[in-house]
Amino acid sequence: MDNRKMVNHSMQGVFVFVLLGLFAVMSTLMVLLGAQMYRNTVDHAEANNGGRLLGAYVRSMIRAEDAAQSVAVENMDGVNTLALSEEIEGEEYVTWLYCYDGQLYEQFTGADRDFNPASGTAICPAMAFRATLEGNLLTVDMVDGAGEICNVWVALRCAR
Repeated sequence: MDNRKMVNHSMQGVFVFVLLGLFAVMSTLMVLLGAQMYRNTVDHAEANNGGRLLGAYVRSMIRAEDAAQSVAVENMDGVNTLALSEEIEGEEYVTWLYCYDGQLYEQFTGADRDFNPASGTAICPAMAFRATLEGNLLTVDMVDGAGEICNVWVALRCAR
């Protein structure tokens, strides 16, 4: 009788350890699957946000500087740029938007200063940037860091 109780208790102990091991394996599997799903969601969100950020940034910069004679498309040192001019306290300043070294750059400087593409501030990944101005319609064609095409069309509100 004593022998039977001992076998019964050892079987219960093995059963408890098997359940505990199964719980540990399943918990680890759930954490790994959850981490993979999270990684995929973040990658997808970053890919979608890149194009939207690029278009929204350029559009808002144009709208902020939409004044008579303030928006121009220029080719500076072989780089297609969008030049946004403004006057601050009697001084002329220019904000250039352009693509350089795989990034959309913004460079804010005095109108009398030379253009240097490396001096700007990188805003977000961009592989291409081309601006054209026909009458009051400004078209900016861009390719974001993921290779997605982003087009911005802005009808300038102020007379050129």
